[in-house]
Amino acid sequence: MLTLKIDGQTIECSEGKTILEAADSAGIYIPRLCYHADLPAARETTWADYIFQGDKKIVGEKPGEKAGEDAHCSLCLVEINGNPEPVKSCITPVEDGMIVKTDTDKVIQNRQQALAGILADHPHACLTCAQKEGCSRTDCSTNVPENERCCKLLGHCHFEKVCDYIGIPGDTSKYIPKHLPVIKDDPLFDRDYNLCIGCLRCVRVCRDVRGVNAIGAVWKNGRSWVGTINGPGLKEAECRFCGACVEICPTGALTDKEGILAIKKDAPLPCVGNCPAGIDIPRYIKLIALGRYRDALNLIRFYVPFPGILGYVCFHPCEDVCRRKEIDQPVSICALKRFVADEVSIDDIQLPEKQPDTGKKIAVIGAGPTGLTAAYYLSIMGHQVELFDSTGKPGGMLSQGIPDYRLPEDAVERELESLNKLSIDFHLNSPISDNFGIPELKSQGFNAILVATGISESISLPVENSNLDGITLGLEFLKSAKLPYKPKLDGNVVVIGGGNVAVDAAMTAVRLGAKTVQLVCLESRDEMPAHDWEIRQAEEESIKINPSWGPKCFTGQKGKVAGVDLKRCTRVFDEHGRFSPEYNDEEMHHIQADHVIITIGQEIDSELLHHIVSLTGITGNILKVDENYALGIGDVFAAGDVIRGPSSVVEAIADGRKAADAIDKHLGGSGIDEIIYKFEELDGPKIDYTAESFVKSRHTAKISKPEKRKLGFGLIEETFKEEAATAEARRCLQCHLRQMITPDILPPEKWLPLKKETVDSITETEGVFQLLNSEKKVIQITGTANIKKDLSECLENPGDVVYFIYEEDPMYTKRESELIQQYLQEHGELPSGGELNDDLF
Repeated sequence: MLTLKIDGQTIECSEGKTILEAADSAGIYIPRLCYHADLPAARETTWADYIFQGDKKIVGEKPGEKAGEDAHCSLCLVEINGNPEPVKSCITPVEDGMIVKTDTDKVIQNRQQALAGILADHPHACLTCAQKEGCSRTDCSTNVPENERCCKLLGHCHFEKVCDYIGIPGDTSKYIPKHLPVIKDDPLFDRDYNLCIGCLRCVRVCRDVRGVNAIGAVWKNGRSWVGTINGPGLKEAECRFCGACVEICPTGALTDKEGILAIKKDAPLPCVGNCPAGIDIPRYIKLIALGRYRDALNLIRFYVPFPGILGYVCFHPCEDVCRRKEIDQPVSICALKRFVADEVSIDDIQLPEKQPDTGKKIAVIGAGPTGLTAAYYLSIMGHQVELFDSTGKPGGMLSQGIPDYRLPEDAVERELESLNKLSIDFHLNSPISDNFGIPELKSQGFNAILVATGISESISLPVENSNLDGITLGLEFLKSAKLPYKPKLDGNVVVIGGGNVAVDAAMTAVRLGAKTVQLVCLESRDEMPAHDWEIRQAEEESIKINPSWGPKCFTGQKGKVAGVDLKRCTRVFDEHGRFSPEYNDEEMHHIQADHVIITIGQEIDSELLHHIVSLTGITGNILKVDENYALGIGDVFAAGDVIRGPSSVVEAIADGRKAADAIDKHLGGSGIDEIIYKFEELDGPKIDYTAESFVKSRHTAKISKPEKRKLGFGLIEETFKEEAATAEARRCLQCHLRQMITPDILPPEKWLPLKKETVDSITETEGVFQLLNSEKKVIQITGTANIKKDLSECLENPGDVVYFIYEEDPMYTKRESELIQQYLQEHGELPSGGELNDDLF
């Protein structure tokens, strides 16, 4: 370890560190632009032979040479005792006993001189404008030409913050527009070469961190020029669209396209955020691309205990927001999950490390996806779990309602085997009722009870003749089709409903021998709640969709259904989105039917609902819980469809995980975050596969032909073969790599803490001050003849004020008006706590 002083502060750091790194470790800010903690020094960049800026090819003057001193921004200059000239702190190693000063007049002057040189090639009129705060950049009060203004990042720009910190010298040359290309026709990112300052960050992150080398730089006419290699477009340049260059660019030269979900440091990735279970999708896909299937499966199982089941039936909302679709088509995320679950042997499945026994007992009512998931995690967290279910088989709708052509029985059984390793006690054929309910479970010593029964009863249709023979409710019909002795259908079948259950009922009817199958629903074709891909599959099997019709009555002969009279539905939902259908009774239609299946919705088991109502007094067709899933009757919780209505399997599983987390914390535990999975980390931030594999079109699993699949309940969609799976995984943009980039260290904020010693240091002068709360939101802007006096009064009764900023200005009334107008323009409201005087405007 070496010892040095920076600005009088003694610092210890290891040998080999630079002065800049030592300063960062001590919280001493030194400005920088070319430097970044994740990148090699800019001088190590090798100049390319040529680059493209749009269609323009720029041939360099120093191909193959190291950039050397030409590449440095020279903003990180500092003085060292004994050195006649300032040195670059980003490349100067520390020495024992070194004394460094970062804020001498000479350092400041040299930094400003270097900054002026950078600004010569960057539009900067807005950076020196007194009215830049809150400026919209659309209406310039000083009539600066648009190509001399700054970019859309104004107010949030790294480069701007550095300029403010160093100070733009008054003799800085006026920017002369270069009319360089502005490229907006590439996917995901926009490029404006007029805003590039040649810091070479994008070149280094693409080459040295990602290993892609799609961006390069040349030296010509005394400056660096950055552009793409191999071709003008990002695709031609073999860009992988990971976004690292955008993340690391300090100006607006590289930006995310507007209107596309962006990658943010403090928010989930789009695919992860849209996954109800929050699965770390990019990482498990990268593991598949690397052939590490067991690790991929273990990673998925940290978030969901039944990845194979989800691989078959998840409606993959993650794919709806996959950024790859902006290039061609989204990654087949769900199919990859199914592949890895099927590929890894059950014996290789690794469960999380089970925590020590807590001595707590938990009863879970309902062995569907929500209850099973909750039981899985609660058991791992060390609790004794007992599952109660009204049927003779665990799985709920997974086992009893989803047709085998979507979810085969052996896939469910294979996934549920993991529960056998957790010592969970099952009590099957044990329905909850007033004779055996929550009070009885409490008397048995359970510390918490989770109600997760789902919604297992179909809703009937209250129209004339709905009690005719041949009219069946949807869930009961689907359950009967799962029995060893399946019912046989003949003649014409009509299915009432537009959801996924309706589509499955229609496709099941085809497989049970129906001559014709028609589906009738209130919604228009575009409004149908069933997934579009499921509707298309049904239509491929010659199922006729009749949208915008509603049943008026059923017709019959000798007590058996013979048809259904329909009336035109003109509206399903009112202007507030509430279910409120309207009909045109003059437009009628009749369909012959030998069988009718009603699939208009599901509800909670009536006996269970009565039991819960008798305990809580809360009425309604779903259970009401608080944010912690508590029902409000002691230690009783509820999750899944019983609290949200009909939902998907992934939503049910996500609810089970969240409920388990809440119950564990209620019982004094630390929650699911304490669960430990043991698997090897990924190797690093490089993109480990070739451009040829990246550009391939989306791989989809093989779909059985309609005429063949209608003959039985075999799977419609096959599982990926290994070659297709790894190829598809390599199409992923690996957006998570962008979040791994170390955040830039920005100049210290100008806000001052509202403390006596800070206020005492201010001279009594005219000007304007702004007051901010703990979240650094401006709550007051005030012009005054004595800043120090007014701030001293504020100290006596600060209220929400934590910080302040001030500026001296003899024209303080005018400046106050400007700042308030700028705040209004940016936020659309006045600062809270401020008073608006009419004479300000």
